[in-house]
Amino acid sequence: MQVGLVPVIPLGFAFFLPFMAFMTGRKRGIVIAYSLIALTVTFLAGIWLFDRAYSSNEPLVYAFGNWIAPIGIVFEVDKLSATLVLTATFGFLLAGIYSAKFIRTHGLEFYYTFLLGLEAGTLGAFMTGDAFNTFVMLEVIGASAYAIVGFYRNRSEAVEGAFKYGISGAVATSLYFLALGFIYASFGTLNMADLSAKFHGVSFPVTTKLFGDPTLALAIFFALTLAMVIVKSAIFPGHYWLPSAYSGAPIPVGAILSSFVEVVGIYLLARYTYTLFHGLPFWRTLSLVFLVLGTATAFLGSIMMLVQKNVKRLIAYSTILHMGYLFMTLGVGTQLALMAIDFHIVNHAIAKTLLFFTVGAFIYRRGAVKVEDLAGVGREMPLNTFLFGLATLSLVGVPPLNVFFSKMLIFNALLQVSPLVASVVIITSAIAAWAYFQLFITLWRGKPVEGHHHEHGGHEEPERHEVPLFVAINLVLGILVVAFGLFAPVIIDRFFHPASVQAMDWQGYVEAVKRLAEATFSTLG
Repeated sequence: MQVGLVPVIPLGFAFFLPFMAFMTGRKRGIVIAYSLIALTVTFLAGIWLFDRAYSSNEPLVYAFGNWIAPIGIVFEVDKLSATLVLTATFGFLLAGIYSAKFIRTHGLEFYYTFLLGLEAGTLGAFMTGDAFNTFVMLEVIGASAYAIVGFYRNRSEAVEGAFKYGISGAVATSLYFLALGFIYASFGTLNMADLSAKFHGVSFPVTTKLFGDPTLALAIFFALTLAMVIVKSAIFPGHYWLPSAYSGAPIPVGAILSSFVEVVGIYLLARYTYTLFHGLPFWRTLSLVFLVLGTATAFLGSIMMLVQKNVKRLIAYSTILHMGYLFMTLGVGTQLALMAIDFHIVNHAIAKTLLFFTVGAFIYRRGAVKVEDLAGVGREMPLNTFLFGLATLSLVGVPPLNVFFSKMLIFNALLQVSPLVASVVIITSAIAAWAYFQLFITLWRGKPVEGHHHEHGGHEEPERHEVPLFVAINLVLGILVVAFGLFAPVIIDRFFHPASVQAMDWQGYVEAVKRLAEATFSTLG
């Protein structure tokens, strides 16, 4: 199996899914089976890629059509990106299984088509070694995400969320496309390894010389890329679209957006600043921007959690809070900071998916998303409520659960900047804890309310027992929340420390592509 095939798997399945559904009479069982096979195969490919990346001393490189860089498109996968790919494939698989029960409306084949397309774009963004191909992957993500957020097209909140997301995302990716024009005009390449080689003064096969003022080109490139990420990753002041998108999107989609899609921008900035252009002449200014905007985002997210009446909007602001943590940590610029970012992305994905899925079980039972309409539902679903509490405690940062340890890494990284900056993590976590506590109390108090049962679009009568499928998925996530906490030191030493060390090695990143190009030339010559 080739490295480049990993994101092609869900893309290929997505392409044929509507045709298969049409040929089989759109039978629900067949659509679900086909989609889950696709997600499972992709997850197995993610495991294979993860194993290969950690078995290799250098990044894995795949040249499409055997066109060497910088002429052709390459995928370059190191331990950092392989970790994110594995986490994403697992998350998408769980979302697909959860959706099989949760999504009860017609058009399921299109729902899974968009989900598979979203997975293909996300994996491609984590794996690509080309700046322009990153733009392509962002477009694939966008097209799929806008469509799936508006899946409940007969609901005004879904249409509004998809519209806001679509307009904002289109503007953001256009800014990134413009950024590519500036960097290409000066560097004459969009291959990431070649860009890094030119920046550090290293020769590279089949390339051009620098033109004009590369520092100015880099400054404009980073300004425009930063503007794109501020919107894509819901960083203040570009966060405005996210609460509306989460309000209208199906619960499994919200989990995917929060856990993986929003962090693509964070990953991209980390790759550019920590790997490719480490040692930027204007790093101090860029670092200050990261720290200030990240701090503002964290405070905004935590404070807005306190006043939400819609449980999905509350979770949306929780996501904004954690994006703020990641953005702040980008501004530190050390190997510890990169390790903290990587570990927190994974831990947040696990805990936030558990939070979404447990809340989804409440919504499935009551058919409502307003907090007041969920009053008393916790007593009806004790196991689900316990797992909901576990997710909130983890996200707040209570030991020995998983997010506590990644928050500690973030705190220690921010201490290298200032104790005052590091205190933001503690203060905003305390605010978020109070918001979660208020929600938890509401779930237990009051008389159970008869819901409308419109959120999942299926049942006329409420579920009288906890749905076994939801319980099984949430138990798996709950076990991971505890396990990634109890074994955090071992996991960090075995996986996340080596990943961050390799990702900081720009020379290794460049040499992996350079050796492949030179080997190809020697074969031809």
